[in-house]
Amino acid sequence: MRCDEMVACARCGKELELPGRGRRPLYCSRSCQARAYRARRSARTVVAPVRGPRGETALSREAIVRTAVRIADAGGLERLSMRHVANLLGVKVMSLYTYLAGKDELIDLMVETVFAEGLDAGAEATGGWRAELEAAARWEWELYALHPWLLEVIATVRPPLVPSLLARFERGLGAFDGLGLDPVLTHRLYLGVSGLVQGLALLRVSEIASGRRGEATSLGHWRAVTVPAVYEELGAERYPRQSALRDSPDVLADLEEIFTVNLQVMLDGLAAFVDTR
Repeated sequence: MRCDEMVACARCGKELELPGRGRRPLYCSRSCQARAYRARRSARTVVAPVRGPRGETALSREAIVRTAVRIADAGGLERLSMRHVANLLGVKVMSLYTYLAGKDELIDLMVETVFAEGLDAGAEATGGWRAELEAAARWEWELYALHPWLLEVIATVRPPLVPSLLARFERGLGAFDGLGLDPVLTHRLYLGVSGLVQGLALLRVSEIASGRRGEATSLGHWRAVTVPAVYEELGAERYPRQSALRDSPDVLADLEEIFTVNLQVMLDGLAAFVDTR
């Protein structure tokens, strides 16, 4: 890979230059790295009731939705219920139905809220379609770390068609403008990039959920302890290619690097494909 190749910051989307050697950077500065770390930590914090300026319960449509997002961020959709939201807001459950129809509408509004907050985060990447696609992929990758429940809602054949999600998808499709590709092919290619993000995000979300349940088995522990024990029991010679990886558990458990490598390979392939068109 060329040392002058440009990639985007995983937090703000700003371009950053790759070093001649060593590990690829993910962030443009320590402040972006710190903000990303704090955001991931906040997704695991204990949810507290929403209160008004004088300590009274602040009930509104926005307060309901934001409280629901905090519940889901901290414990997943399985912990989200209208009663849970009402308890944290200090109101009766039926009062929530003054503002929305039910849990399905609440989840749609949660998706709208989290996508709207990040829609204008950072300027659009400059440097052509590749930089824009990479920025979009990294933004989506970080989004699932902040809101792990979102993957369960989005990665379906019927995602909620809320305005901010459609606007983000439109922005991603726009990366292909001027390449002479037809709309159907453009749609398929963008879904491929997003599918790569979502597929690897399943591992990330699973690890977050495991930590939330207080389980000690992380991906790194599984790679370093569980996998070698299985090889030892079954016979490493039966799986020579996999056994050759036993000395690299940390590398294999580095989800950030796995994502970065695969994203670059996919973009390289897209570049070659676009050139042939």
